[in-house]
Amino acid sequence: MDDGYVRVESDENFRRLLKTIFTDAFMEKNTNFQNFEGFQYSSAVITNWNSDHMVYAKLLMDNFVKESTRFESWEEMVKAACDERFGSPEDTSEAQ
Repeated sequence: MDDGYVRVESDENFRRLLKTIFTDAFMEKNTNFQNFEGFQYSSAVITNWNSDHMVYAKLLMDNFVKESTRFESWEEMVKAACDERFGSPEDTSEAQ
């Protein structure tokens, strides 16, 4: 059942991963924020970033991302940050 909410288990490893991929350089280049902490602070009404179970309305989060970044959705932003930090799947297949 799709109720429009996303639920993510948010343990210490998950929070550490977010801080790893959302570097200050990435945030400055792609968002209206200098760092990920600023992004989290501004989106605190959408989700509790420190909760063990992060729950957010997908539409609300995507709209916030669209308004404050160069991305169309939270998913696109996360993927871009991962690709920049660790290399995209296309980069990996080209290297083989």
